[in-house]
Amino acid sequence: MRGTHLLLSLLLISGFQTVSAQVDTARSGTYAFNLNDCIQYGITHHHDVVNAHLDVNFSKEQVKEATAKLFPHVNISGSFNDNLKLQTSLIPDFINGNLNEKIPVQFGTRFASSITGEIDQTIFNSDYFLGLKASRVYTDLSSKTLTRTNIDTKVAITKAYYAVLTSQESIRLTKSNLQQLTKTLQDTKSRYDQGVAERVDVDRIQVSYNNTVTQVGNQIRTLVYTLQLLKFQMGMPQENQLELIETVNDLKVEDYAGDTVNYRPEDRIEYGIQNTQIALNELQLKSKKLQYLPQLAGFVNYGWNYFSADFKELYKHGFGASVLGVNLTWPIFAGTERLHQIRENQITVKKSQNDLDYLVQQIQVEVKNANTSYQNNKDNFVTAKKNMDLTQGIYDRIVLKYDQGVSTSLDVLSAENELTAARTDYINAMLNILVSKTDLDKATGRIK
Repeated sequence: MRGTHLLLSLLLISGFQTVSAQVDTARSGTYAFNLNDCIQYGITHHHDVVNAHLDVNFSKEQVKEATAKLFPHVNISGSFNDNLKLQTSLIPDFINGNLNEKIPVQFGTRFASSITGEIDQTIFNSDYFLGLKASRVYTDLSSKTLTRTNIDTKVAITKAYYAVLTSQESIRLTKSNLQQLTKTLQDTKSRYDQGVAERVDVDRIQVSYNNTVTQVGNQIRTLVYTLQLLKFQMGMPQENQLELIETVNDLKVEDYAGDTVNYRPEDRIEYGIQNTQIALNELQLKSKKLQYLPQLAGFVNYGWNYFSADFKELYKHGFGASVLGVNLTWPIFAGTERLHQIRENQITVKKSQNDLDYLVQQIQVEVKNANTSYQNNKDNFVTAKKNMDLTQGIYDRIVLKYDQGVSTSLDVLSAENELTAARTDYINAMLNILVSKTDLDKATGRIK
């Protein structure tokens, strides 16, 4: 029971090459995977990874959008006016030569229409060119974010995978103990029937047998949960069948070695992401500074104007018109707003540079913490394995003496309890060293 609770706690805290895989995805949805296969499946199907790929595609479209702003823009506009009552103006009476008198006149026709096509081309605009560069930097940021998502997914899958393997090993060890208890219980019952053993001996071993059967059931339910967790971390539907083709013996935990000598903070993807963020902040600062520059754009248009007092005659005759020109906008002075915006962006750049320095310190502390945890767990694992082997030997000898009638059922139960505790410590130590090794690899930037 204690092993089950500890294993579940480790799974919740952790968050969750070799052999070719046998896959039948088309028919039964059954998979036979090793660790590498699980990781490859996860970085293809996991929700976060899929969305990160979409973010990369989104950023690429933003680059194209920024580029498209530099292309010519073509517009067509049209209008139709029905002057229900023409506007009246007063002008001097030129006809009669009486300039001091004003006479009312109406200009225009009742119906008027126009169609104009115009081409606009940006000649110089600092925001456009900086925006294009910023979009490319943003694409780089989204790519690095995808890498970080891949790493996080690999770590989560690896930890969940190890949890499944250790659950399977825990069941194997407990079933082995149950097999021995079954034999001891049967032998004790036979001896009781022969009058050699007492009823209390049968009952004591029966209690231990019942507890072990319950423990196996609990461990099987834990295994089901850990397998569901693994499929969740992989982005695999729960209804699919997943079988692991490795055991803890294939991992060779004893051969693991931690190396923190040759790592560099620059190997961490977070370092690259922060550098990209600094580049974006610097581009924003540059954009504010360049807002003092003028903006120049050219245009050319051509259109037709139509006039008539009769609607039926409106589009019989048109009058063409065309304009070619440039527009220059130069924001000479707009208060001190831009000056303060520049200073704000300068502060933002300094903060992002300070964040990079702080990130390096965080990585260094994280590596030391992960290495300490790994070394401690490694020593605990070696000790737990030795203790389990020693306890197994003690248990076997006690059972042998019991069969020979030179030890009591209490001795057998005491040895069995010690063996159960030693196996629990061994399983937990194995999971701890596997998880801490994964954390160390992530901290040193070895997981790409």
